[in-house]
Amino acid sequence: MDRAKLFATLRRRDSGVFGTSLSQPQVDGINGILDAFASHGDRRKKTLAYALATVYHETGRRMVPVREGFARDDAGARRIVAKRAYGKPAGKYGHVYYGRGQVQITWIENYERSSLDAGYDLVAYPDKMLDPVISARVLVKGLIDGRWNGKGRGIAHYLPSDGPDDLKNARRTVNITDKWELIAGYYQAFLAAIEAAGGVPVADPKPPAPVPAPVDAAKPPQLSAPKPNVIDQKTGKSDWLTALINAILAAWKGNKA
Repeated sequence: MDRAKLFATLRRRDSGVFGTSLSQPQVDGINGILDAFASHGDRRKKTLAYALATVYHETGRRMVPVREGFARDDAGARRIVAKRAYGKPAGKYGHVYYGRGQVQITWIENYERSSLDAGYDLVAYPDKMLDPVISARVLVKGLIDGRWNGKGRGIAHYLPSDGPDDLKNARRTVNITDKWELIAGYYQAFLAAIEAAGGVPVADPKPPAPVPAPVDAAKPPQLSAPKPNVIDQKTGKSDWLTALINAILAAWKGNKA
């Protein structure tokens, strides 16, 4: 993927999303999603486009992890969601599992399901969903495996590689069919930008193994000199201990003389 071309396309007035400018946080957020998709995605442009469209909607165009209602802190978010069914403390830690991250996961069960991908116990540490690397990885893997869909269907079920898109029900991979028309429009905009940029990003291959230095035939390798082999005069065998004793005796006799 040509990321410069992607951003240039998204900055066009007729892009359908950002208009003529992108802030640095927006660029950073998009790059984080691209990186997560390169390492954990399914290499499908439709999946990436829907991930970006979802984040565009769920974060109010910010493209970075946010708390529900764009609250600045936990206390503010608790006040915003106090009347919602999931807006009450739950579990042994007493946290409120309101929307966090780029995909705004809610309910304690969803935090638990995403803990393995996060690499942290999100039930114990729900604010880890505000980490951009964790948030982007959970977003990508959750869309693919359908963990937020009541029927366990991932995004490829609704947006197949070969066949028409079911954009209304694609929204069920995140939040029933809420605002599906809006997100469908964002999806089309991001899909066009991805195609203009040459397709999806992929992870860099592993670096090749180092090549040994060539051997110069004119300069044979230097070998360390072998240790002298001491021969016992009586037995004819190599015996360093006998040689040492003989040397000590010779020195003693010389001193005595």
